[in-house]
Amino acid sequence: MSDNDFYIGWMSKSPRSFSNFIKKYLAALIILVVVLGLTLALLQKKFATGTFEFGKLTRIKGVYLNNPVPAIKVVNGKNIWGQISYITIPLVGYGKHGADGIISDIEKEKSVVLNKKLVTLIGTLLYNDGKTILQVDKNDNPVAGVGDTAAKEVLPQLEDLGTRKVKGEIIDPKCYFGVMKPGEGKPHRDCAIRCILGGIPPVFHVQEKNGENNYYLIVGPHGEKMNEAVHDYVAEPIEISARLVKYDDWIVMFVQDKEPIRRISYLNLIRNDVQLLSCSKNCMK
Repeated sequence: MSDNDFYIGWMSKSPRSFSNFIKKYLAALIILVVVLGLTLALLQKKFATGTFEFGKLTRIKGVYLNNPVPAIKVVNGKNIWGQISYITIPLVGYGKHGADGIISDIEKEKSVVLNKKLVTLIGTLLYNDGKTILQVDKNDNPVAGVGDTAAKEVLPQLEDLGTRKVKGEIIDPKCYFGVMKPGEGKPHRDCAIRCILGGIPPVFHVQEKNGENNYYLIVGPHGEKMNEAVHDYVAEPIEISARLVKYDDWIVMFVQDKEPIRRISYLNLIRNDVQLLSCSKNCMK
């Protein structure tokens, strides 16, 4: 603008040089706001892709297992070698409850022990990222049939992976794999704590060096429940020292007694130092 230009707000028209100056800066400001808005939107974490088949009941036939957590092992077709493959589907109860109580009540009513028997369960499926969970509700009469004890070769195939320190985040699988979005992190912390204290098995979410996600069931050193012990660490970056055992398509963490869990920074959580066998999608044999 010229040094002689002078504009007073009540004037009907501003000098041309002054209006041109303002237009340029307004245009630049608008472009900056649009670019900044788009950048922030793209940087936001995407919604989870989990699915909860709310209102839909599904019948599943397989082998019921109560160790390390209530689950049903079902046939999942054949692998590339022509062998029958299986997936293990952990069970959860309705609402913020585990399935232990429901199964225990049914066993008492029917005077039967379901562990390692062929059963038909009725429940609601939820699934995400290669993992499937089944919600059972006593009001749905979830045990539709009980058969004979399963053959030995159908029972879980175990492989000891040794004791390791693994970095990740404790999640509740019911919300994470389909019921809630988001089902992890600080926004979901209070809900996850209530789910885990209600009996839903805690799961350790781990991101490996190659960026792939894995999910490990958490139990005590002798297979006992860890819900009370871990609830204070939910939705925080932590490191767990545990003996890792592969149960078919899941890895189970047997948490050690002495100083097993410690908090770490989010920067340390970015990648694990040791990459484990991927069991979320590729270890069904």
